[in-house]
Amino acid sequence: MTFLMVDTNLAGPYGRGKTSPCPTSDAGDAMTLSYSAPGAGSDIDLMDLSAVAANQEMKIFDDLRKHQPVYWNAPSERGPGFWALTRHADVKQAASDVEGLSSAEGTQIVDRKVEGALASLHNMDDPEHAKLRRIAVPHLRAIKVQQWQEVISSSVRLLLDEAEDRGEFDMVEVVSARLPMLVLAQVLGVPGEDAPRMVDWTNRLTSSDPDDMVDKATLALAREELMTYFADLTEWRRAHPTTDLISVLATGQKDGRPLTWEELAAYYIVLVAAGNETTRHLVSGATLALHDTPDSWARILRDEALLGPAVEEMFRYVSPVAGMRRTATKQVIIGDKTISPGDKVVLWFAAANRDPEVFDNPGEFRIDRTPNDHLTFGWGIHFCLGAHLARAEVREFYRQTRERGLRFDVVGEPERVRHNIFRGWSKLPVRVVPAHRVG
Repeated sequence: MTFLMVDTNLAGPYGRGKTSPCPTSDAGDAMTLSYSAPGAGSDIDLMDLSAVAANQEMKIFDDLRKHQPVYWNAPSERGPGFWALTRHADVKQAASDVEGLSSAEGTQIVDRKVEGALASLHNMDDPEHAKLRRIAVPHLRAIKVQQWQEVISSSVRLLLDEAEDRGEFDMVEVVSARLPMLVLAQVLGVPGEDAPRMVDWTNRLTSSDPDDMVDKATLALAREELMTYFADLTEWRRAHPTTDLISVLATGQKDGRPLTWEELAAYYIVLVAAGNETTRHLVSGATLALHDTPDSWARILRDEALLGPAVEEMFRYVSPVAGMRRTATKQVIIGDKTISPGDKVVLWFAAANRDPEVFDNPGEFRIDRTPNDHLTFGWGIHFCLGAHLARAEVREFYRQTRERGLRFDVVGEPERVRHNIFRGWSKLPVRVVPAHRVG
């Protein structure tokens, strides 16, 4: 099965005097994609990651949405076949259909779950999902997140101080990967000196290239290390509870009893993994978007009121969580297609966020876009548990960057994470400069 051929040798505007294998714009100017728009006999494989590596998957989604918005992606050696949804309305419908589309068989597109044999919130249906979710939800609401503002602010100050001292560095390594973990460690109740271990665990649990054979031993080792650490912390918090999230879960009740270790373990893995990926990839992608549209940051510098809508546009435009999978439990009609029981269905949030039926000129990064009904955090009962925390982290990062009068210039070739669950970057060379300086 063929997907497309990417010619990375063609010259194109990169903005730094060289052609990049991962162009900062997703408009497709810097490379040629040799494939036919999907018609009745199209042979596109969305599990082929060549377009992801080339930062060109949005073009594929655009063509699918136009010609085959409910598209059957045939099975291959990379995994089972699945229905691909690329329209905003279809994705929203599928996310709302908890009777016909289940999360219990795994929400990753590839056949694996970061929590292993355990059943986490991501990979669970109601009523069990609701019982577990309601324990943590009150502690991650917007009003509760405000109580963590100083934690967020101090973490951002630390990172921006280091960024200014370094001058030129890898944005992913120095800022993007560390911001969510510095914050989440304190929200969970993990000592600050252990935050780097959480970054390492989440890298090993979630960043495997789906094109490669999964190293089950590596995944199992990461899970074991994380579980051992949190088992000790759980026992300590049960004996000495505080206001952190580990204490809330360790002392929480389900059906009139404390949570079992299996329930706690699956919760911890998802909190560590999901708490990292969204903010991490959002900050990297937003840095690229602001670099490619320098007037956007100049306008934010002039008008702080633009910061709120700009952050929402970052989440829409970057779409750090590209998609999630469901499994049909009964016959379901989506668009003009009939989904049979047992069929896999992938909700492409990234594609839904570029639907021209919902967003004017969706391929443009517009910091004043309103309304902005993006689906970056999902929809329905599985709406992202940490959405308020992620928004607060990103908003504070750019608020302080603006306050300091800084700008991040991209000075090297970005490298995309070869993954179709996350739209992320593994490397992003930048230089921090005063925002008033050009060039």
